[in-house]
Amino acid sequence: MTKLKFPLLAVISLNLFILSSCGGKDELSEVQIPERESFATQNSNFPDPNTIKTKQGPYEMVGLGYGFNDFAEILKPESVYIHYDKYHLNYTNKLNTAVHGTPFERDSIPTLVSRIDNNSPRIKNLAGAYYNHNIYWKSLSPLEQTKPSESLNVAINESYGSLAELKKDFIAKGNSLVGAGWLWIVNANGSIQIVITANNDNPLMSEVNGGYPLIGIDLWEHAYYSTYEEDVTAYLEACFKNLNWNYASKRFVPKTQTTTDIITPTTPTGPKPVTASPKPSVPPTNPVVQ
Repeated sequence: MTKLKFPLLAVISLNLFILSSCGGKDELSEVQIPERESFATQNSNFPDPNTIKTKQGPYEMVGLGYGFNDFAEILKPESVYIHYDKYHLNYTNKLNTAVHGTPFERDSIPTLVSRIDNNSPRIKNLAGAYYNHNIYWKSLSPLEQTKPSESLNVAINESYGSLAELKKDFIAKGNSLVGAGWLWIVNANGSIQIVITANNDNPLMSEVNGGYPLIGIDLWEHAYYSTYEEDVTAYLEACFKNLNWNYASKRFVPKTQTTTDIITPTTPTGPKPVTASPKPSVPPTNPVVQ
C-alpha cells in the first residue's frame, strides 16, 4: 500500500486540475478570447492611391487625397480600395480606349460630360462613371468635419431654411432612387437643389440639365453594400456627416447679380444718364474644378 501512495496522490491532483480548468460556465466566460475581427490585418498592405495608374491617357486617376484606411469611419477600407482600384480604374481605362479616334479625344472631362449625348451611349456611360467618381472621392472628408462657406450657407438657408432641412432632403432623395445611380447637391443659378440621376448620368449632361454639381454621392451597391448592406440611410448619414464642404464651397458661385440689383443715385449731378434696358440674367460661370 505504501508503493501506491504517490501514484494515487498524482491521479487525485491531476483530476482536481482538470476539474478546476473545466469548471462551470461562469469560469469559462471569464476567459478573454479575442473577437474574430481582431485577427484581421487592419492595414492589409493597401498601396498608396497615387500609385494606381491607368494604362494610357488621356484621362488619369486623380487620386483620393487620403489613404484607404482613412475612410474607416465611413466605409470599410478594403471596400474603398476595391471601389477605387477595380471599379473606378476599370471605367477610366475603358473610357480612354473608347475616346481614341473620336471627336471627344481632346476634351477635358467636364467638357466631355457636358456635350456627350445618347448618340454615343457607351462613351456617355463611361465618361459619366469616370467624372462622377472623381467628384465622389472629393465630396467626402473622412478625417475632418467641415462647414459650408458663408456664401454657400446663405444659399442653403435661402433654398432649404437650414442645413438640417437640406440633410432631410438629402437622405429622402437618396432613398427614393430605384436601382443604381447618383445623389447630387447642385447649384442651379444660385439655388441649392438635391437631384438624383440614374446609372452614370450627371447633372452636367444636356439630357439631364440638373445644375452644376457641388457634391456627388455614389448610390451603386458596390459603393456601400459591403459596409452597410441594404441600410442606405446609414450610408447616407455617414456621408452627410463627412461631406467635404470646403470642396463644395470652392465649386459654388452665388447667383448672378442683375442690373435691377444696382441702386442708382437719386440726385444725379450731371445730365440725366441713359439707362440701358436690363439684360436677362445669365447662369453663373462655375469654376473648373474636376
